[in-house]
Parts: sequence; C-alpha cells; structure tokens
Amino acid sequence: MKYFLIIFLLAVSSNYLISNNKINIYANDSLAIEEIIISNIKIKGNKKTKKEIILRELDFKVGEKISINKLKVKIYDAKENLTNLNLFNFIEFEYKEIENNVSIQVKLTERWYVWPYPIFEISDRNFNVWWHDFKQSNYSDLTRINYGLFINIENFRGRNELIILKYRRGFKEHYQLNYKVPFLKKNQNLGINTDIEFFRRKKTFYKTQGDSLLFFEDKENFTSKDLIVHFDVIFRNNIKILNKLKAKYFLTNINDSINILNPNYLSNNSNKASYLRFSYNFIYENRNNKNYPLEGNYINIEASKSVGLSSPINHLELNSHLEYHHKIKETFFIGSSFRSRITYKNLQSYFTNETFGFNDYVRGYEYYVVDGKDYWLSKSSIKTCLIKPKKFTIPYFKMEQFRKSHYSVYLSVFSDLGYARNIQNFNENLLTNSIMWGRGVSLDYVTYYNKMIRLEFTINSLSEKGVFLHFSNPFGTNK
Repeated sequence: MKYFLIIFLLAVSSNYLISNNKINIYANDSLAIEEIIISNIKIKGNKKTKKEIILRELDFKVGEKISINKLKVKIYDAKENLTNLNLFNFIEFEYKEIENNVSIQVKLTERWYVWPYPIFEISDRNFNVWWHDFKQSNYSDLTRINYGLFINIENFRGRNELIILKYRRGFKEHYQLNYKVPFLKKNQNLGINTDIEFFRRKKTFYKTQGDSLLFFEDKENFTSKDLIVHFDVIFRNNIKILNKLKAKYFLTNINDSINILNPNYLSNNSNKASYLRFSYNFIYENRNNKNYPLEGNYINIEASKSVGLSSPINHLELNSHLEYHHKIKETFFIGSSFRSRITYKNLQSYFTNETFGFNDYVRGYEYYVVDGKDYWLSKSSIKTCLIKPKKFTIPYFKMEQFRKSHYSVYLSVFSDLGYARNIQNFNENLLTNSIMWGRGVSLDYVTYYNKMIRLEFTINSLSEKGVFLHFSNPFGTNK
C-alpha cells in the first residue's frame, strides 16, 4: 500500500502542476481586446510529410475565432507537438494580423528519413561495463561486439509510419521486423504497432550474484533463444494523450545447463517457457522535447496481466513513469522523474526480474545489476545552459536535411535514489532491498537527430567515484 500512496501522491501533484500551468498561461487572455479569425494556415517545407499529419498537431484551425494571447499559447504547444513527432530538424511559426484576420505560416525543415547503416556496437549494458571488461582482457577481447545491418524507414509514405528491419549477428543476435501506423482512419485517432523479434546468444547470463551477472557460454551452440511478438492498438483522441491496448507473446528456450545452474531461471522444470501479456497504457505527453526535456510534464501509467502458457508467470503488474520539468530562469532548469513497478506475486522467475542495471539504473551504479519484483527510482537535476541552442550550416553538404544543424551544452547537478525489493536470493546481493543513492555532475552535449552525449562524474553510497559515458536521456527511455 505504501507504493500505491507514493504513486497516487505523485500523480495528483503532476495533475495539479498541469492544471496550474494551464491556468497561469491563460490568465492574461482576458487582456486581449477582441477575437480575430484565422483566415489561413500555410505550411512550407513539407516535401514528403502529408499536410494532414502536420495539421493534426495544431490545436487551431482555419475559420476559428481566437484572441492573440490564446493563439500565442496554442502556437507554442503546436511547436512542442511537432517537435515530439521527431520528423523535423527545425520548426518555425509566423503569423500576420490584417484587420480582424490572422494568417499563420509554418516553416519546416524535414529530416532524412531512410537510414540504412551497418551495425558495429558493444553488447554490454553500457559503455563503461564494456570498457572495463575490454581493459581486463588487455584490450584483446572483441567477442562482445555486435555487427550487421539496420534499416530504419521513418515517415514512410509521408504519414509518420515507421518500418524497422534489423539483421544483427555477433555476441547477441537480433532479427527484427517492425511496422507502426499511427493513423489508420481519416480522423487520425486510431493506429497500430506490430513487431516481431528473435534473439539468440551463445553466452547467456543465468544468475545475479554479488550484484553482478554470471554467464554460461557454449562456443559451439546457442545457449538461449527468445521470440517476442507485439501487437498494439493506439487511440489518440486528444493531441497530448495516448491510450494503448497491447498484447505480447514471449517464448524462450534455454540450454539444459542453465536450468541446472539456476533452477529458478524459468521455474518450470523445463528448458522452454512461454506466456502472454495484456496491457493498458495511458500516456500524457506535455514536454517541450521528449528526447531532452527542459519544460513540461509527462505521465505514463501501465497496468498489465501476464498469463502463463508453459511458464508459471501469472500475475498483475503496475508500472508508472512521471516527470516534471520547469524553467527557473532563462538558462536555469529543474527536472525530476519517478518510475516504479509493483508486481502482485511474490515468487518470480529469474528472467522476469530485470530491474536496475539495464534500461533503468541509479547513476553511479552502472557496474552493478540489481534484481527485484518491485522497485522505485527517483531522479532529480538542476541544470544550466552553458551554450544556448546554436544553429549553423555544415559546409559542403547540399542536402537540406543535413546541411542545417544545431547544438547546445548543459551542465547539471543531479541526485538519484533507487530501491529494488526482492525476496529471492537476496542474501547473495548486497544492493537488493537497500536504498541506493547516486549524485554528481553531468555535462550534456545535445544536437540534431536526437543525438546526445552525457559525460558524468558520480559518487554513490558505497563511496565509489566514477566517470561514465551515456548517449541517451538521463530520465530514462520514452516510448
């Protein structure tokens, strides 16, 4: 119940902040002398993107009567919505008043949408873990490298559809086909996402001991294989709100030796396990940029029911992810996030217990893996903009999608708190069932195509200091 109370209080406070933001924004609307009519909306620069995809993100339309104050707010929101489509490098709005009418122009610089590129990447949980093991091998062990080909076709047919094709060999083989259609109907409120993935490994981690992963390896045969099939139905009646109904099928096959080394890996006295998972997902997106947010709110609540087929997995699960970001002054910002998981079953199979050390982690504990059926994670930061977003032109590039670029640099002080609850094998891992605290300083370089580099100096509760390199949003992955 205490976890429910935490989530409830945070959700209430987030809704309070959202409603207060709206009240404050519109407070001066009464100062407008009169309403004017939107006479036309011109869109420039959408060489591929269909006009209706852009208009869907605007909370105003031709013929609407509106005050100038309110229009300014809606233009600000529209720019955020278009930014979070990840279809454009630059977005500019201009409006011109003529008597009782206003003409609006949207200027866009589209991104490059087709990305066929070779895969050559590390297979470890993060860069520092890979570098540590690489250094231990006297810089000779290249077995933890993945290679292959990845094709990402964004904005397919100009309708913001996505196609992903992946062929990856190496340490962790991965084959993927994904097709996402955000809008099936003319009113653009219904979409689907289909995905099928296949993984196989010759080296599989089978247990967590000493807050580290133990691996089983067979150089001749694959030690584990996973098949995952997703099908999502997406409802979007409101510009900022998504509702998803999701179904997932999961099948895994492991080497018999893994069952001997850890009978709780699948918990079914077999080397195969499968289950179905059905979920409802509510998402409220009100951040100015979901890839590196500085202002706004975000709420993501998911309730799931797992049904075991050949696996004993059969439980309810509640996941939450809340964020709040605020600009204090022109170049100073605060941000915070809260993530949690509650599982309504005490005994869990090992392969479902991934918690900290993978997608979620407490900064300063990147070297460790912490399992748990339940967890919570809080991240907070205060940051200042050292270099405001700068636009520049790259010489010798004629293609507009690459010629115009931008970058910015931020310095932040951060503090993370995390806790994972585990009732299985907790005596073998010191960090389980204990508060983890990481704090430090981060230097963030942010540029176009959602690329960023974070260099962090951290101190954790174990009095360990470290320098870590990351390439993603510090508040976690956002889907």
